[in-house]
Amino acid sequence: MLNRLLAALFIVVGAGLAVHFVLDPVLYDWEDGQPALWHVFDWARAASLPLAVIVTFEAKRRGDAEADVRRYLEANVQFYLAAALTLLFYWNWVQVDWAAGDQQSDSQVWVFIDVVLPLVFVPLGLRLWREAES
Repeated sequence: MLNRLLAALFIVVGAGLAVHFVLDPVLYDWEDGQPALWHVFDWARAASLPLAVIVTFEAKRRGDAEADVRRYLEANVQFYLAAALTLLFYWNWVQVDWAAGDQQSDSQVWVFIDVVLPLVFVPLGLRLWREAES
């Protein structure tokens, strides 16, 4: 049951972020400030990224114990991408709302996160969904 909930979370956040990222230039005029839906995605990412690190670490441990090179590579790539995205996200997010002084978040870091996160979350969610069925 927990795997299905996590799978649904990762798929919804990943796919939703991908669609929203692509449609963003068409939907919003950024001169009025950051659109509210991006704040929702910030909190969704803040909650789901640490969970992704935990889930991918468990898969990495299993993959490290196996002799299958493909499984080893898949598990390690997903784990290290999830860990890197988590660090980048929190570093950039803290600069937006809580940084001391005149710090600004880096928009190119947001672009990187918004492009790579769906590539990690959607396959991770699909894998968890398949594992929950078997």
